Amino acid sequence: MRCLRSVEIFLATFLQILLLWRVSSQRIQPRIVGGTTTTQSAVGGYVVNLRYDGTFFCGGSLVTSMYVVTAAHCVSGYEASRMTVQGGVSKLSETGVIRRVARTYVPGTYSSSRLNMDVAVIRLQSSMSGSNIATIPLCSVQWSPGDYMRVSGWGVTQSSSTQPSNQLRTVRIQLIRKTVCQRAYQYQDTLYASTFCARSAGKDSCTGDSGGGVIYKNQLCGIVSWGLGCANANYPGVYTSIHRARSFIVGCMNK
Repeated sequence: MRCLRSVEIFLATFLQILLLWRVSSQRIQPRIVGGTTTTQSAVGGYVVNLRYDGTFFCGGSLVTSMYVVTAAHCVSGYEASRMTVQGGVSKLSETGVIRRVARTYVPGTYSSSRLNMDVAVIRLQSSMSGSNIATIPLCSVQWSPGDYMRVSGWGVTQSSSTQPSNQLRTVRIQLIRKTVCQRAYQYQDTLYASTFCARSAGKDSCTGDSGGGVIYKNQLCGIVSWGLGCANANYPGVYTSIHRARSFIVGCMNK
């Protein structure tokens, strides 16, 4: 390992501080930037939102009637008994179907500072079903740089705002090569094999969209994890790969 000059040490530390700020603020600043409004029936009914003491803070994907896949940083360190999952709604103000959380599972390899293996599985206390509620299969298809994926969630339309959108929104993001993403962040330790990167001009998932599904060919292929800024062309979004997390997810559901 080469030695870092003082300037390099400063830059690396600064980027890590920004990353930690992004993670710590994700519970209060949910958003999708540059997207369009949509509905549960249009996206497929798998999109759920997570609430802590009744307050919306993250997204998730219903993969069976009893299990939700989300990001580890959305649930790690928080009491499952104070969490609920809401499904079947296109607006946060709607009642939909609400289920209490029985348990959350986080990988032993998850790092809250580096966001390695940023995936979690939520087991509901009872099965979720009803109007505009459906499940989505785990990813079994391959993708390539240049392909487009879709992210849906509730959030503001510009990064300067702090209020979530009442209406569900969706956005298309384009996959880029990992090497491009590594050069953008200039801090390659944050980009593990468990991640992939995507960006589109003026469009992005962002803080609070965390845990939401990244969809390709009608399958759950990624999880919104982190990034610096919102819709910033210089800093692509970083997502957890379902291909890398699949064995963990299936293992949790088989317990």
